[in-house]
Amino acid sequence: MMDYQEIKPKFKKAYPIVYQAKRIIIGGFGKNTVYDDETGAVEQVFKMIDGQYTIAQISKRISQQYTQFSEQDVVELIEDLNSERFIEDSELTGSGILSDYDRERYHRNINFFSSFIKLSKNKYEVQKKLKNATAGIIGLGGLGSHIVYDLAGLGIGTIKAIEYDKLDLSNLNRQILYNNDQIGQSKAQLAKKRIHDFNPEINFEIYEKQISSTKQITDFFSDVDFIILVADRPKYLMARWANEAAVKLNIPMFCAGLEAQRAMYYTVIPHQTGCVACWQNSVANRDDVSTLVLREKEHLNLLGDNTAIVPLVSTVTGMINAEILRYLTGIGRVQAAGNLIAVDFLTMRTKIIEKWDLAETCAVCGGKHFGEN
Repeated sequence: MMDYQEIKPKFKKAYPIVYQAKRIIIGGFGKNTVYDDETGAVEQVFKMIDGQYTIAQISKRISQQYTQFSEQDVVELIEDLNSERFIEDSELTGSGILSDYDRERYHRNINFFSSFIKLSKNKYEVQKKLKNATAGIIGLGGLGSHIVYDLAGLGIGTIKAIEYDKLDLSNLNRQILYNNDQIGQSKAQLAKKRIHDFNPEINFEIYEKQISSTKQITDFFSDVDFIILVADRPKYLMARWANEAAVKLNIPMFCAGLEAQRAMYYTVIPHQTGCVACWQNSVANRDDVSTLVLREKEHLNLLGDNTAIVPLVSTVTGMINAEILRYLTGIGRVQAAGNLIAVDFLTMRTKIIEKWDLAETCAVCGGKHFGEN
């Protein structure tokens, strides 16, 4: 690891700097940071943070020019800029981490990641994590088609998709991977071609069979880093099978769906949050009416008619992809772990409408935190 004093810092381009008499303002995202500068020393420090000088050289020169400040004072100012994530290491070029193609294609991604990281981190490594990731997704319909398109945009290296359905006309109000002249064709095959045309670097694998067991999911997803569940057929069973697969593979599951005027999503992280079975147990323990209604729906196999508009679809899929991005990169915390979050169409506000914990008697995950005996 490079000696901190030998780093050559520079200001990130996203932050405008305004120099005024006796103060300096750095514009940020929703806030401005003000540094008092009675002597002009702070301005000199800022102007030396241009990628040409090491922290050691900056602190030495400023302390010699402004003798009332020690080298440590200057280092502390630079560290404050670092803690605010205003500066980055000018010598991190990304060569050897990403190809020239990747650095150009994902340039905006990388700039975004840069806004969250300090000098000790490498923004190119964040994009590399995405390139090395493998996503497993069940369903390439309204939600799934948006999600895989965005995953390809983010640069997820491998996407494995389960989908057996064919395209019909009623899909086209929201399913963005497909065209009118492709009605009657395999969604999986169409999605594979569309993603390849959009991003030929993505490895896109498909499984074109109707799911009828947990084993099918675990077998096809044996090497994925996480599961995305955005299919609900067969009703009431798909979530059960996907949940069991996620627990067996010990990988997170990100889920989303639509219910008339609202969209909903939740995240399961085995042995950290409760699983879907834990959630069902918690509902059964506190709400016997809802449990009876759900069991009757399942008994009658009531499917309901799809209600879906693209604004809600794109909203909730954006939230799912943001959740996945936070999980993979460590930038921020997942928000829907053990929470069912709803997005109301009339206000577009989000609200946690269900919470659940590990159930001690859960037959699926065992109700234990990771590492417990």
